[in-house]
Amino acid sequence: MTSTEHRNNLELLTLIWLDYLADATQENREVQARLRTKINYLRTFDNCQDCEHYIRNVIDDKQEKIVLIVSGRLGPDMTQRVHDLKQVVSIYVYCLNKEANEQWAKKYKKIRSVIVRLADLLYEIDRDQKSEEQKLNESIEISTNEDYSLPLLLRTKLSLKDRRDFVKFCSKEYDDNESQMEKVRDYEHLYSSSSALDYFFNETLLYRLLLKSLHTFNIKLLYFLRFFLQDIEKQLESLPTISGKVYRGQLMTTAQVDSLSQTVESEFIQFNTYFIASSNQEHIRQSLQTAADNYLQRVIFEIDDKNHVGKQYKQFSMFPITTTFRVTSVRLEQRIWIVQMTAHNDIHDSRLKEEIDPIQLAQYFREMNRLDQAEILFELIQTQHPSLTAECYDGLGRIAQDRGHYDISLSFYLKSLQTISSKNRTQCLNNIACAYDYLEQYGEAIQFYAEALDLMKTGLERSTCLNNMGVTYAKENEIQQALDCFQRALTLRRASLVENHPEIGICYANLGMIYVTRAQYDDALEHYNLALRSFSSNKFCDIPQAIVCQNMASIYYHKNQIDQALKYYQTAQKIFRQLRSADHPNLLYIQQQIEQIMQNK
Repeated sequence: MTSTEHRNNLELLTLIWLDYLADATQENREVQARLRTKINYLRTFDNCQDCEHYIRNVIDDKQEKIVLIVSGRLGPDMTQRVHDLKQVVSIYVYCLNKEANEQWAKKYKKIRSVIVRLADLLYEIDRDQKSEEQKLNESIEISTNEDYSLPLLLRTKLSLKDRRDFVKFCSKEYDDNESQMEKVRDYEHLYSSSSALDYFFNETLLYRLLLKSLHTFNIKLLYFLRFFLQDIEKQLESLPTISGKVYRGQLMTTAQVDSLSQTVESEFIQFNTYFIASSNQEHIRQSLQTAADNYLQRVIFEIDDKNHVGKQYKQFSMFPITTTFRVTSVRLEQRIWIVQMTAHNDIHDSRLKEEIDPIQLAQYFREMNRLDQAEILFELIQTQHPSLTAECYDGLGRIAQDRGHYDISLSFYLKSLQTISSKNRTQCLNNIACAYDYLEQYGEAIQFYAEALDLMKTGLERSTCLNNMGVTYAKENEIQQALDCFQRALTLRRASLVENHPEIGICYANLGMIYVTRAQYDDALEHYNLALRSFSSNKFCDIPQAIVCQNMASIYYHKNQIDQALKYYQTAQKIFRQLRSADHPNLLYIQQQIEQIMQNK
């Protein structure tokens, strides 16, 4: 086992050394330590089969790029196997007989050098990492989906403990690599908020960790690094804006170029990294023309920054991490794709402009249905801040509930109740009641709802509890009690909220459910449509919208309006597929209903 095999790779490059004796001698173990001064994450292999399997199956779906060192003996076979893989960016032949190995190596354009001396190998690896060609090869992903995760991280409060925990995290990851630990100590003693851009453009450890965490969206590392993101953005605000057009060179897949072509004048796009550009178009063009393309497309982004979004830092043009771009044209010119874009940085959601605390950050990730990342955040916050244990248990309970794991959610809620403050006790009681309801233990659910309702003081709090009680009564077929709860909840919400508020939509949806039980199907459809109208105005109401569509489909099926039933089941299915796992109970039920309809048509 190599010294980094048990760790996650926190940086962009993976270094692989293939040699029969890579782990066999003390001298070679010392070579490994020297290699890790250049690229921390090192894997060694003594045969081509295991090495190829790792490159193809472990690295293939990740953002890592591989720097491969091969011996003269294993090099010809291994290079032939993996040379054309996109994740392999550089190959070095480290051998005893340079002249003999240069004969076969010259056939492969990814082989940088045939080297005999370790010092020369270290120098070449270091130089290539800093080359413009490597920057052209940097992984870059394009998204057309509106993503609030980075704006939220930029608004999340910091504490001194965050930076101490970041140092602890890095010390644990790099504890066996003294050269990297020196860089951790450098950050700990020398870093200041005003030096953030210097740390970024000097490609320090902070820079490498930030780029990898952005590329893979490692939420734990991004949470630790949000101080760096916030410092960069604050420094950018004080810099002069870009004047004129700027350019960026990039090597991209054919699929990425096609994706850009499809967004012309239709969608805004975002990149998963800081977008750095230059005013020197000719230099970028020359760099692209001389770079090994690694079977990728050569691309020049031409940005017309008429909205003054980009900032000038020394010779660099840098756009804030929240920048969106609009593609105006894509054309092929002398074997280089020219992608013309305009830059925008408008944030309309008021919540993304206000400071939030870490618990709110985790809650927002849950609302965005990024449940795995929300779970990581709640667990991390619980470790960092033991005083927030009750809130974290509550969040973990809600995540388990979202996944349909109702017994697990109940367990978390009961743990939360043991440590929660008296002012938050009512919400916890309400959550416990909900969990019992999902587990079809309706008597226990009503008991906890009633206890919560007695403690609630505000109209909106009481309306939520009454609404939930109504749902449970309806499941118990106590229709009059359910109707009474829903009507009281609607009255309380109308007194405080606008008519198209999603909470009022929930009341309409539940009244629709009651009308179904009374076989008043037209009244039910009327209230469901009112609910959909409320939900459509809120981007976080996809789940309630899907449930209403599912219920409307059931009504249409009962009324023998099969086409309408199929339409609403398929709408519900489409929404649930984006937000729920394939084995979620709702999805399984809807699929059964669709199959039944299709068989009977």
